[in-house]
Amino acid sequence: MDQTATASDIRNAWRDIAFRAHPDRTGGDCARFAEAKAAFDFLRSEGLATKAAGPARPRRPKLRARLVELAEDALESCRSLLGAGGALPHDDHPAPCRNSEQTNADHIPSAVGCRGRDLTFFVATPVCEGKNRVALPTSILTSGRKFEAEILSFQATSSGAGEVVVPDTIRQRKFPGAKSVRIRFEADPHMSEAF
Repeated sequence: MDQTATASDIRNAWRDIAFRAHPDRTGGDCARFAEAKAAFDFLRSEGLATKAAGPARPRRPKLRARLVELAEDALESCRSLLGAGGALPHDDHPAPCRNSEQTNADHIPSAVGCRGRDLTFFVATPVCEGKNRVALPTSILTSGRKFEAEILSFQATSSGAGEVVVPDTIRQRKFPGAKSVRIRFEADPHMSEAF
């Protein structure tokens, strides 16, 4: 077949091969027929042998979502990056926002959801009114073994659960290869598992 073969060309070639290689015509030998059938099934699963008119085009692959739990050493690196040492709450015990006189809060994600190049960081603690800082691993899409993290700061007008979308200018600079970056606050384990 030519590279520019249409879907109908592929189907017609399959019918011709199936007719000539059918076990009833070859004295019971089904090896060539099975080989041709496997090839046609593959082309059909890739979207190249559909009944649509026009040139055959492969289907886009479906993106599989995966959840990456952060290791304890990565969490400890994030804690030390924020300069809080052991003052940050552990991920399984979200702390309420601090009193209104203290307007900053530090956060660390417990897991990262990846769907292709779209990243979602799950943080167990709620957003606090005022200044918030989040230590995020930026090397999640790179294959390097070295753990790298950055602190992102933002102002919140209210406290509680919510989602923050990292602006494109920061995303391009700090998260190489990422298409979008979101941070979900006050995320319970069920929310990250449902990702």
